[in-house]
Amino acid sequence: MKNALIATDCTGEIFKGNFDEAPFYSVYNRDNFLKRISNKNLSGIDLSQYILMGTKVSDKYREELVKSGVDSIVLDFKNLNSARAFYLDFLEKVEVFEKYSSEYEFWFEENKFVYLSEIEALKMVVPSEGKGLEVGVGSGRFAKPLGILYGVEPSDKMAQIARDRGIKVYKGLAEDLPFRDSEFDFVLLAVTICFVNDPERSLLEAKRVLKKGSKLIVAIVDKESELGKLYLERQSKSVFYKNARFFSSEEVIELFNKIGIRFLGAVQVLFEVNIKDLNYVQKPEPGYGRGAFVVLTGEKV
Repeated sequence: MKNALIATDCTGEIFKGNFDEAPFYSVYNRDNFLKRISNKNLSGIDLSQYILMGTKVSDKYREELVKSGVDSIVLDFKNLNSARAFYLDFLEKVEVFEKYSSEYEFWFEENKFVYLSEIEALKMVVPSEGKGLEVGVGSGRFAKPLGILYGVEPSDKMAQIARDRGIKVYKGLAEDLPFRDSEFDFVLLAVTICFVNDPERSLLEAKRVLKKGSKLIVAIVDKESELGKLYLERQSKSVFYKNARFFSSEEVIELFNKIGIRFLGAVQVLFEVNIKDLNYVQKPEPGYGRGAFVVLTGEKV
């Protein structure tokens, strides 16, 4: 299997070359770019416009890409068409948050007690110390009050809001995190797994960057809850959840087991369907099965 490097400009246009011609593809200055890549010399070339897909790179080279401001998606693909399909799906999901970032922010203000109840549930399991990472950090609405200083986010607009809140945000994907192995003391995915292209790979990446004995925390809107069922009914009309894939708590636990993460327990909150009427901060409860917002915690063994 060959690997492909696909570069795109800000319009998202992808080079449509013959996949078998070479293992690398680029929209800009293709020959010059390939020459510099082969020499591992990044000086003198603007990488800020590139999104890289489909080539395995060393940790050292990955660090250089991140330093240069590259938007890196380092995944394996069998052919150019599969890479293109992944990227176009990625673009469609990110476009929503680029276009409706203001509406996203307003939701938290309009649903203040829903948001604060979710924060209370997360506080019960998110460590107060250590180097933490939120994958899909969005605008930093969870990371900020939880004291998480590092985030990964594919949407430029959302990432900038998070940076304004003091979060150090790297642009990237859950499926291929721009960090070394065993770098973090805990990793949080708060209502993120429903938007990723590859949930299993995303959790494997979270596991990879976790230290041994550290926590992987996944928060979801449980599709088996009454509110989750309502969201599913209205999914086609929802701006943000239209392209989402909802999970049950059991399905997340199954993913934990599949990738070798030991399930530790869960916390739940939001026990009513009419959450817009909520006018107080709910007290979270252990377990899952009643609450719509469920925080599941596992450990890297």
